[in-house]
Amino acid sequence: MTTTSDLIDKVASATQLGHDDVKSMLAAMSEAILGFCTELDAVAVPGFGTFTPVKTDELIVTDAATGSRTLLPPRVEVRFKSSVVLRKKFIG
Repeated sequence: MTTTSDLIDKVASATQLGHDDVKSMLAAMSEAILGFCTELDAVAVPGFGTFTPVKTDELIVTDAATGSRTLLPPRVEVRFKSSVVLRKKFIG
């Protein structure tokens, strides 16, 4: 599995940027995507894919064994769908 450090090394060598610059850019991109998805806005990156937030409402679940009820808070899950361009690059 590729680590964040491996990704930073690869992008730094491909762009001739320093490791600190690449690390800052990746952090800024992650924060931007997180910020938009928190507001339930999808983020499309041309040639790469789309990050789509999906909100799940709160839910009350009942434990079958004890009968106790628990309230699960609402949550936002981010789904990623790769672009056709990216998929074609993998296929060849």
